[in-house]
Amino acid sequence: MIQPGLFFDFTPDPKVLIALTHTPMLPLDALCELIDNAIDSFQAAKLIGVKIDNPLISIELPRNSDLNKNVGIVRIRDNGPGMTAEMAEKSIKAGFSGNNPYDSLGLFGMGFNISTGKLGRVTRLLTARKDEKKAIEVIIDLDNINQSKNYQLPVNIVDKPREVNYGTVIEISHWWPEGNANSQFVKRLIQYGLPKVRFEIGRRYASVLSKREIRILVNGEPCEAFEHCVWDSNRYVERKGHGQIQARYDFDHIIGVQRRCGNCTALVPTGLIECPACKSSSIRSVEERVKGWVGIQRFDDSTEYGIDLIRNGRAIRIAEKTAFFEFVDEFKKTIKDYPIDGPYGRIVGEVHLNHVPVDFLKQDFQRSSPEWQRAISYLRGDSSLQPTQPGAGQNESYIYKLFQGFRRVRKPGKSDLYMGYWDKEANESKRISRDVEKEYYQKFLVKLPGYYDDSEWWKLVEQADSPPLEELAECPACSAQNLKEHDTCAVCGFVLIGKPCINPECENEIPKSAHSCPECGMSQHPKVEEPWTCQVCGMKNRAAEKNCTSCNEEKGSENTLSKEFLSKNANKSDDLSIPGCSIMLADGTYSSPVNVNVYITQLSIKANQQQEGVPLIAFKGEEIDIYLDKTHKVYKSFRIRPEQMIAAEVALYIYDMNRRLSGKQYQGQHTLSNIEWQILNSRWSDKLEDSPEKIREEINGFFAQLKEKLPELLKEMAVDIFNEMPEGQKKAMVDNMLNQSADISQLGDMKESGAFLLYIDEDGITDIFKRYPHIFFDGGIWDVSYSSSAELTGNILQQAQIRIRNIYLNCLNDIANYIKYRFSEASIGQKTRLSLDFLQQKVMK
Repeated sequence: MIQPGLFFDFTPDPKVLIALTHTPMLPLDALCELIDNAIDSFQAAKLIGVKIDNPLISIELPRNSDLNKNVGIVRIRDNGPGMTAEMAEKSIKAGFSGNNPYDSLGLFGMGFNISTGKLGRVTRLLTARKDEKKAIEVIIDLDNINQSKNYQLPVNIVDKPREVNYGTVIEISHWWPEGNANSQFVKRLIQYGLPKVRFEIGRRYASVLSKREIRILVNGEPCEAFEHCVWDSNRYVERKGHGQIQARYDFDHIIGVQRRCGNCTALVPTGLIECPACKSSSIRSVEERVKGWVGIQRFDDSTEYGIDLIRNGRAIRIAEKTAFFEFVDEFKKTIKDYPIDGPYGRIVGEVHLNHVPVDFLKQDFQRSSPEWQRAISYLRGDSSLQPTQPGAGQNESYIYKLFQGFRRVRKPGKSDLYMGYWDKEANESKRISRDVEKEYYQKFLVKLPGYYDDSEWWKLVEQADSPPLEELAECPACSAQNLKEHDTCAVCGFVLIGKPCINPECENEIPKSAHSCPECGMSQHPKVEEPWTCQVCGMKNRAAEKNCTSCNEEKGSENTLSKEFLSKNANKSDDLSIPGCSIMLADGTYSSPVNVNVYITQLSIKANQQQEGVPLIAFKGEEIDIYLDKTHKVYKSFRIRPEQMIAAEVALYIYDMNRRLSGKQYQGQHTLSNIEWQILNSRWSDKLEDSPEKIREEINGFFAQLKEKLPELLKEMAVDIFNEMPEGQKKAMVDNMLNQSADISQLGDMKESGAFLLYIDEDGITDIFKRYPHIFFDGGIWDVSYSSSAELTGNILQQAQIRIRNIYLNCLNDIANYIKYRFSEASIGQKTRLSLDFLQQKVMK
């Protein structure tokens, strides 16, 4: 029988508190939870008008050796206003949430218990207020609580420590023993290393640290605010149909205002004066403010890109990609938008979403919340970023703009805002080596002028656009221009680059190259001359000799096969280099990794006075440095690829380093050809293996590239083209639209605008080319002169046009038929590859 007046004990079992420590959390996130509480104390002081001079959060982490001895302390200290006894009790009570959810980081009191409990078994909280003589101390011993089944924690009123006049100190100790789920938790934090911990804190709290209002120290050293290395907002690219697209967009926009209860945070409908949930009359307006910037990183990377999403100063998501670069359509199909033309991305940003709710561990925003969905809609729009996808034409978001301008890097230079250099041999721009990017980025990190701002980076963008002009020097006497290296003016004889005569009685300024003074006649070579060593052959020569007695090279001649000479006339190729090259040996082990650095020379690789050059030259030591001449006959005429020659050199190195495998046991396995094959297969299989599938994939990509340009090029005759299309091509077009989830009800509008051309098949493209070839040349698709020529007129011009048209039409038919009939014969594949390469040569970027 149930007796009246009986009460249930609703206090949870102490094991629940222990269970909280098994909540999934990363070590750095646990540390950040405690940093959040310290930052909140400064925010709370600001809200009540208490001034804190030089706000500081000091973090002390133990050494790894301390952990092994089960000693040491994790200590987080702030010089905030401190807490009253009531505030301290609430801050450590599991499940209590007393923080202001709109202006603070520490949204849930439970986070304190989880983070401290995962780090260690004993937590000491000491807090002191400036206007009180005593401090409050509470010790949370999880073992004692579990054994005693008692939640009552004694509060100690203690004298203020001399070093803590006000503020709060959290100390965590007594590491979890082996076998416990958290036994490695604090060790993982320490094993990151102090520099890494400081860097990650600097990344997560960059917006707080960059204002210089709060300092965070880890073991006495400051955490520096992370900064993105982005192009200035005055840089831009130009795209047809989009005009100028800036490299950075800043924004601060209110997308809505909510009425929220200040007590329980519930939504309060317009017109009500009290909360319908808790009846509180504390109502506040909460702005849905989206603030920050998005832009283009000065370099691309396979992982270091994406948008940092920040709430009240702390980055909740770092380099977020999914929310911005993937789109889920109405059929729940995920479309990857970016990057789609390669593994590298460079869209970055920092966005503050202070109004969007987060999960209770602050690992992520609540993505199902309407606040999140409205913010993402503003930032990236409600469609896929790809222009051919439904709804993309109405997308005006910042991310969409950046995608249209910077979705790919096709050409270094201003057209795609990418650094490069001019390759004289290929007569085109090439991207700069990633080693140069790393060098420039390191200079950015130390805030070196020109590298911290983008002026030095911009010089590499400009140099990629055109061949460098030979610099001319102006004569100050007659204003005539001379080659920079000339030391006298060719017009008036004025000394441009001079030196003083060595005769102390003369000391006239004479040309730097002068062997004797034209004024006094004294020789400019010192009387005492030392023997010299020829740089070409190494022969030691007498001082009086002007030419080497062995090889007859002039004194001072550089060895054109030396590494020093070649390095001055070459650019590194990331595509041909092999970082950490290692292959499986005949005995099943792996060869020691070696970095293979490949440089493309601007000059032929020839020994001094030799006429015939060599394809490449390799310098082998701890690393292998290979200098390669792409213009050599072996690559141009013999159709041998540079990758084959590089693999042969590296194979010889690996073979020599593992000659122990040359015996009978591994006979026929440890051979140069086997090693070379492994290198080619592991490093360049995708590039060298021209399978039918790969050729078809590249052809599809080429046709997709053409179709992107057709609506603009053929806009004036779009209606005629549509009306004259055969039924078979129209059917293929509609099938393509359905496969790409395009709205076929819009076909009437697409007919007028030419947008239907995005969905025609390969036969449709070749038919249009037959009828309107002039549209495709003179910069339309191909940078080939077709319609006019100052040298050719009348019948001669007409014959030239027929020849150009037929060449390109034959190549288009080759690649279209390869897809249509799905050829697999190697000979047809080779012919198709040549046609595809020809068509891609002159395509306008």
